[in-house]
Amino acid sequence: MIRVLTCVAQQHDLRLVALSAVICALGCFATVTLIARAEASSRSLLRALVPAATIFGGSIWSLHFVAMLAFRTEAQVAFDLDLTAASIVVAIAGSLAALSLWRRLPTAPLGIVLAGTVLGLAITGMHYLGVDAMAASSLVLFDPDYVAASILVSVAFSILALARAGRLTSFGRRIEVTGWLALAICGLHFTGMTAVTVAPIALREGESYVLGSTSLALTVAAVSLAVLIAGLVALALQQHLSQRDRRDLSRMRLLSNLAHEVLFIHRDGEVLEVNDAGGRLFGMAPDQIVGRPVLDLFSQADVPALLRRMRCRSEDLRPEEFEIRTAAGTHVPVELSCRTIEFGGKPATAVALRDLTDRKRDEARIRHLALHDALTDLPNRYLLEQRLGPALNAAALDGTGVAVIYLDLDRFKAVNDLHGHAAGDALLVQAAKRMLTELRPSDTLARVGGDEFVVVLTGARAPQRIAEIAGRLIEGLRRPFRVDDHRVEIGASAGVALYPGDGSTAETLLRAADTALYRVKDEGRGAVRFFEAAMDAQLQARQRLEHELGGAIDRDELRLFYQPIVNARTGEVETFEALIRWQHPDRGFVSPAEFIPLAEQADLIGRIGAWVIDTACAAAAAWPQPWRVSVNVSPTQFRQSDVPALIAAALARHGLAPGRLVVEITESVFIQDAAAAVAVLTRLRGLGVRLALDDFGTGYSSLSYLQQFRFDKLKVDQSFVRRLGQHADTLAIVRAIVNLGHNLGLHVTVEGVETAEQLAILRELHCEQMQGYLFARPAAVLGVSELELARLRALFVEQPLRAMA
Repeated sequence: MIRVLTCVAQQHDLRLVALSAVICALGCFATVTLIARAEASSRSLLRALVPAATIFGGSIWSLHFVAMLAFRTEAQVAFDLDLTAASIVVAIAGSLAALSLWRRLPTAPLGIVLAGTVLGLAITGMHYLGVDAMAASSLVLFDPDYVAASILVSVAFSILALARAGRLTSFGRRIEVTGWLALAICGLHFTGMTAVTVAPIALREGESYVLGSTSLALTVAAVSLAVLIAGLVALALQQHLSQRDRRDLSRMRLLSNLAHEVLFIHRDGEVLEVNDAGGRLFGMAPDQIVGRPVLDLFSQADVPALLRRMRCRSEDLRPEEFEIRTAAGTHVPVELSCRTIEFGGKPATAVALRDLTDRKRDEARIRHLALHDALTDLPNRYLLEQRLGPALNAAALDGTGVAVIYLDLDRFKAVNDLHGHAAGDALLVQAAKRMLTELRPSDTLARVGGDEFVVVLTGARAPQRIAEIAGRLIEGLRRPFRVDDHRVEIGASAGVALYPGDGSTAETLLRAADTALYRVKDEGRGAVRFFEAAMDAQLQARQRLEHELGGAIDRDELRLFYQPIVNARTGEVETFEALIRWQHPDRGFVSPAEFIPLAEQADLIGRIGAWVIDTACAAAAAWPQPWRVSVNVSPTQFRQSDVPALIAAALARHGLAPGRLVVEITESVFIQDAAAAVAVLTRLRGLGVRLALDDFGTGYSSLSYLQQFRFDKLKVDQSFVRRLGQHADTLAIVRAIVNLGHNLGLHVTVEGVETAEQLAILRELHCEQMQGYLFARPAAVLGVSELELARLRALFVEQPLRAMA
């Protein structure tokens, strides 16, 4: 090291040494900056590194040339032009080779060592070629030890410089790497010059050479310095422009990455930039997409349309739908929009892709929901009519038939009320699946209402075959279902209409099948009926009557008739039962047996029942005597209306004592939900009204109902009373019912007493009250004249007949 320093201090012009150092430092810094730019550049490897290799090779050559001119020797110094030129070529080519290896193997330690070695040898080669050029005027001798040391110094610092050049984003790192490169060059040069001994010799005559001098060195140094400064100025300008471009690009990327749409830029069909959304959609990293042809990103079927768009002005183009190809090979629908922009100082095309997968799926789902039932996924009424129309057209062309089966589930409402709507929904799904197993794929099963289904059978089929299919559907629905660990049994009714006999359009066939279904319901359900022309007239009459019943209250057509209930010992009137009648303007009085079931099916019973309660309470409040009034509450009204609230409001409104109102219900109120029925009856009992169980003995499980709730009285149905005196068994049944009521502490009222013989028999049974035509028929006005009351008492003065055993 001392010898090297002595060489520098004593054998060199220090001014030129300093100048060479400045040239070296500026060149190395420019090289490092260009390398950093090459790392961020998207250009090819060779194009990105050539400027850096040229500046670095020139820096090596300039330092060497100026420093060689600074070397003081007694020999005449002259340089061989060919070797001098070759030395700069070696410096530039070797630097390019070393940087290329470093870029290709940036993280592998062996790659860094290899690249650093190549760079050190390039510096060494340039140096010793330059020294050898002195042979034109001198004999040059080398010390092998210092030559080896110079090579080792250059390679070592070169490896260290490239190892630290992995991240050149900070200014400090760039200064550090600049220093290592400068040491690699200067260390080699001055160590190598220490190894040189120059012996002057005479120049051969005619040999070409360049004469060296200090003035020449200053000139060369000035030129070299000017070149380097120009390079640095150009580099600074390029760096400024590059930073501006990067800022713009960074802002553009930020904005594009904030968008959900895919945004990419292409020029001449090659992708230049893409946002993160594009990487996610295509299933590739953005840098894997950059540089690819645009057409490779789309379905082959869309290539012609894309080429057509590329030939048109973007201003003339509207968004279109295409399909892209992902890395997995799947196709994704997208909406493409594009505009011409300036990118990197040149025209380019910005493309926006909007993923249509969710929209397509939602559209398909919406279309499906619009045409199918949301619960069972069966076709709905709209899709049914869309399929039925073409089926009728096809049948008209080929002369075949079409059958429409209208199905209604029996006892489905009871399942809803007993187990809840969730269980009802599960039952509908199971019922739909069970019916589908009985049909062909070409047939249609649609859900058109809550528990209503329609089946369309296509093809020529005999009525017997259609009846067999409908029967199988009903039998399948009769089999028990398992819903939420409950065994559920329902049934079904079916009405059938045939094309062309029963109708030629979808509307007429559906109406005909529905009409046949109504007939099945009227006849008891659970069967199949084919449409008949007479059914239509009957249905229209029924529908007309239903419509008229809906306005009967508003038109003041409903009437209450009152029938007395008398004391079974004295004949005194104790209660009047309110019986509803409908005074039709054209048909006269309509029997309750005809319009009450119609009111229940049309959901009119609640309104009619409320009218009965209110009217009866108003009438009783105006009677001259505190007789009780008895009203019947329909099972349907009992379940659907808040009967206790209606009664409480009517009693308060008309000032009627609760004890004067008797509410009669039948056993059927317990069938669907006995616990709920008991809860309502308990509320009525809390109001203070009297409760009677009507038509006792004609329902189901009567004794269990009497155990669940204690009534005030039982009413023996008139169907038993009519047979008294004709059948001994009837008397035994009536006696058993009366004794049961008495044993339970209940009053017993017997209905339907029409003859004196029946009266005598019943008086022997000691029931509390009687009611029937023998005493009075229902009338719009009370029969409470003294003469009428005397007649009733007289009936109980006569000697009663003894009851038959």
